[in-house]
Amino acid sequence: MKTIGWTLANAALVGALALASVGSAVVPATAQAQIGSNPLLWCFVGPNDQPGNGPLGRCTSFYPASSYRADFEVRNLPAGNYSYVWTNEVGMVLPCTTNRCNVTYRNGSGIVDLVSVTYTNLATGEAKTLGRTVAIGGPI
Repeated sequence: MKTIGWTLANAALVGALALASVGSAVVPATAQAQIGSNPLLWCFVGPNDQPGNGPLGRCTSFYPASSYRADFEVRNLPAGNYSYVWTNEVGMVLPCTTNRCNVTYRNGSGIVDLVSVTYTNLATGEAKTLGRTVAIGGPI
């Protein structure tokens, strides 16, 4: 039979994992632990009242505005030639073909979107996907 302590410990673990995952969708836990050398998807939403100088940028904004621009960049890829396919949460392919992409959002009341990029090493055929959650205005 499960004890109350066991139940509380599991609830705390689930809560901690949920908080750790906000804004880092699709980035494996090992990549989060070693951000400096692994490929990552940098993101910054502007306008913003907070700096985004960290290695992952700042993919959220609560700054009041009528439109926002989210800038994305795949960083820390090993040398090589890559192709890129960018998509949003509903599966729409974005018109970006390099390691950089930007998306404009209008009406900043409660926008949440998951932007993903699949990059393929053209020499090896190996493909990997990174993603970031964009959160603008409203509750996350």
